[in-house]
Amino acid sequence: MTGTDPVQSNEYTRDYYNTSCQGYEEFAASRGGVLPARLAIPFHLADIQPKMKVLDIGCGRGEVVLHAAQAGAIVWGIDYASEAVRIAQEALAELLDHDTKARIGLGQCDAKLLPLADNSVDRIFMLDIVEHLHPDELRTAISEAKRVLLPGGQLIVHTMPNLWYYWFGYPVYRLLQRIRGQKLPANPRKRFPYGHLHVNEQTPTRLKRMLDSCGFSSKVWLSPIQDYSYEGNKLVRWGMEFLTHVYPFRWIFCNDIFAVATKVK
Repeated sequence: MTGTDPVQSNEYTRDYYNTSCQGYEEFAASRGGVLPARLAIPFHLADIQPKMKVLDIGCGRGEVVLHAAQAGAIVWGIDYASEAVRIAQEALAELLDHDTKARIGLGQCDAKLLPLADNSVDRIFMLDIVEHLHPDELRTAISEAKRVLLPGGQLIVHTMPNLWYYWFGYPVYRLLQRIRGQKLPANPRKRFPYGHLHVNEQTPTRLKRMLDSCGFSSKVWLSPIQDYSYEGNKLVRWGMEFLTHVYPFRWIFCNDIFAVATKVK
């Protein structure tokens, strides 16, 4: 894969979804019945009502599809990776009754070419897919989302990392950890086995410009979802919580970007 080649779908393996895709611990324990914060916040923002038509682009293991269907919506879950679709099918088969399953469609699909009619969907989720699409791919995918949304419909986005954290916050954290005896790589992506799958990480302002340029009216913000309970040093834990919650520090230490983009016409 070069700097501009699309990420290949076979890079998203079962191991990726079971060991690295955030929320895997909750999924292992509940098969999707419990949403991790990165999914729970967008799901709450969507305010899904019975009979709404919902599309989850990059549905992964199917957690949001499950909860949207349980809320009474008609739901399509699509993913670029065939392994994700299989995992979602397995999990939903275990948890849902026949009537709820009948309101769900799952399939492998490219976000850049959605198999839905214009003005046909009330809500669209793009959760942790933005950073996996090159800028031209992302623009096409967001334009496709706008096409299929009903006027007044909403696109709900979560992406991480926040590049401001990688540029300014991570070097500070790395220095602190070095003082404490832990050596971290200069490139923060090298901490994760699948870090190479991130090809288009965002800042809040960059994401807002993209959404607005595609014809949405958008609100973009940072919201901390990290749990620092693993940190044994209470002073360090307090410092992490302070820096991720309090302005202006949160701009460079908070790592999770959320957006709600409304189709205005």
